[in-house]
Amino acid sequence: MKSTSSLIWRLHQLFFIFTLLVYVLSYFTLSGHWIAGFLMMSLPILLVIHLVFFVYFALRKSSKITLSGTALLLSFPFWNRTYQFSLSSPLPPEALELSVLSYNVMSFDGYNFIQGIRPENCQSMIKWVKNLDTDIQCYQEFYNLDTRPNLNTLQQLKNTRYPHCTVLHPKVAPREQHCVGLAILSKYPIIDRGEIEFHDQNGLLFADIVVRKDTIRVINLHLRSMILRFGRLKEAFKNNNYRVAKKEAKKVAQRLKMGFVHHSEETQVLREWIQESPYPVLVCGDFNETPYGYVYGEIRNLLSNAFEEAGHGFGFSFRNTPRFIRIDNQFFDKKKLEVIDFQTRRDIPYSDHYPVIGRYRLL
Repeated sequence: MKSTSSLIWRLHQLFFIFTLLVYVLSYFTLSGHWIAGFLMMSLPILLVIHLVFFVYFALRKSSKITLSGTALLLSFPFWNRTYQFSLSSPLPPEALELSVLSYNVMSFDGYNFIQGIRPENCQSMIKWVKNLDTDIQCYQEFYNLDTRPNLNTLQQLKNTRYPHCTVLHPKVAPREQHCVGLAILSKYPIIDRGEIEFHDQNGLLFADIVVRKDTIRVINLHLRSMILRFGRLKEAFKNNNYRVAKKEAKKVAQRLKMGFVHHSEETQVLREWIQESPYPVLVCGDFNETPYGYVYGEIRNLLSNAFEEAGHGFGFSFRNTPRFIRIDNQFFDKKKLEVIDFQTRRDIPYSDHYPVIGRYRLL
């Protein structure tokens, strides 16, 4: 019995050392290697395990509580990325406000709409974004089809309050008459733009926007999707079909691995865009990675995160499995912008992502 207890304690010590390694990788973003990606992704799970150990040893009044207690205390730098208690702040009357929407609209559910499946979902989503009064709108998985009146989304948005726009021109749909991917729409003039396609409709799109007497560069991004499908994996476990479950788990792991590889490459491009910008930068989009990953950490070293400064609650932004993740972000240059409020609109159920809205004051 004593030897078993000693073995568990040794394993607990090794687990503590492993946790410190994950902390270092996540905080300092030392590597974009896919192995590091897997390790960083495990951080929330490690914290939950340490919390369980902490409660267990506390109930037993054991001195062994110190390791998990230390691990939880050392996780302090990540608390800000995880949960926020912020309250909205009123703007002074003379303040120049800028409101920004970022929303992965799932092609406005247009493919289902064309097939007559849930047509009301598509129409409700388009109606919601048309009625939303923000200064700048950044879309991922945008969809426009001029030949269909209900899906001519660019024209509909231009007719409401966004006369200025630019879109990504991916190889699969290079023309604005039928475009997919990234889009930036603005109340204010766009004086320059640029784009790079990573794959299909994933990529980077920037717009230099003149806001009154100032110019800011808005970068809209959609990093490569991991394309994770947990439905078959859940069904296999539910039916005790472990052979299929093992096969599906391998697929998920392989897709995660390739996703981390792609994200490392894409981050280098994004970092160059930020550093070489002649104007203050605001980055919006679907990062397809958690706040503890390499991409988030690298961009956080250059810009401030709106959720961390003025968010509310956990800010989970993905509706599908796994639901408890925040992968939609807005980063901003503190030298020129001050975030006043940041909301994750979990009351808007039309896409597989929730829209996020930031309110800023121009300094």
